[in-house]
Amino acid sequence: MTDASPSDGRDVAEFEQIDWDDHGGWRRWITAERVVLLVGLFAVADLFNYHRNTGDLSLVMQWKVGWIDWLLLIALVVILAYMIVPLAKRPQRVRRLLGHLRGRWATVLALVILATVVAVGGWATVRDWAPLNTLVNGDSFDTLQPPVGATIDTLYPSGCAGPTSNSGGICQGSWTYPLGTNDQAYRMTDLLVMGTRPLFYIVLITLGLVMPLATVVGVVAGYRGGLVDDILMGYVDIQLTMPALAVYLFAYMFLLNTKIMFIVVFGFLSWGGIARIVRSETLQRREEGYVLSARAIGAPQGYILRRHIFPNVTNSVVPATFHLIAIIVLTEAGLGFLGYKPFDRSWGQTIGQGLYRAPPLDAWWVAALPALALAATIVSCKLIGDGFRDILDPRGKA
Repeated sequence: MTDASPSDGRDVAEFEQIDWDDHGGWRRWITAERVVLLVGLFAVADLFNYHRNTGDLSLVMQWKVGWIDWLLLIALVVILAYMIVPLAKRPQRVRRLLGHLRGRWATVLALVILATVVAVGGWATVRDWAPLNTLVNGDSFDTLQPPVGATIDTLYPSGCAGPTSNSGGICQGSWTYPLGTNDQAYRMTDLLVMGTRPLFYIVLITLGLVMPLATVVGVVAGYRGGLVDDILMGYVDIQLTMPALAVYLFAYMFLLNTKIMFIVVFGFLSWGGIARIVRSETLQRREEGYVLSARAIGAPQGYILRRHIFPNVTNSVVPATFHLIAIIVLTEAGLGFLGYKPFDRSWGQTIGQGLYRAPPLDAWWVAALPALALAATIVSCKLIGDGFRDILDPRGKA
């Protein structure tokens, strides 16, 4: 049998002493993702500077930007650079992902629902769209019009847009208002559309900023260990001991109640759990054979993290992120229900008004329709997280 030990050590030396600085050259530093990120951030900075100088800026249609919109634009740049561009560069990944989704109808339906809600929220945002009161004959409001297929006693509405029953004084729903109106004469279709705006901000900012932040902190802490791990996880422990709800209520009472305050408090004070999950996954991955082999041949830490660690923690990051999105959406709805109104005309606010300002048993649609929309969104987030956990798990078959 041939001796496996080299006689002069030359082969081993050549294998272990790879010049990683020359491996790929400048192309290793100038990537499409980094170019898109830098160009996008410069564009956002230029728009921000223009906005400060002019004092008024409509980015698209009637979209009047505020502080939360600049945060949203940065999140969109990150999503474009590190989610859209990698998929465009490697279409085989898209085909493989679509292949994994085949047969997973629950995950596909959940993706369609969430994408539709976010798209509608984006449309309502760029149009600066708001629901309007409706009038009958120019002088009376269409209050509590029932949806198609439902009825209500004419004691409640001041006018009936649909047919009425003379014997019982019953107002029937009509296609004038397919989903009816509330006691303030707002169309329920308008209120449902308006309620998607918070989800537009929550989903995109969480995916574009909160998830990358938590992932980077978790991976760096788990891979470097030592003092770096102690400092980062010490901060995470402090963050986890600060209830985001208490911080938000303090800010609501003594500072201000704005959309940006809600996102900062519940988005950027709630990622500690994701960071801990990623750190735990990284601690396992850094001891795998392929990582040890890459370190043995002198691969830089950035290369190991980018090629071996990050791809193998996504199956933990994705479900945790969508779980966080569901929690933030529910929190916003709960605050709106209680009257704090972090976002105007959210589904939670509409549900609260339907239960407290309208007769809830007679005008059931005022609270039921936004509640169904909220429930469908939350369930969709959970199904997407669970589905992609199985699809992205490298240890199993999707």
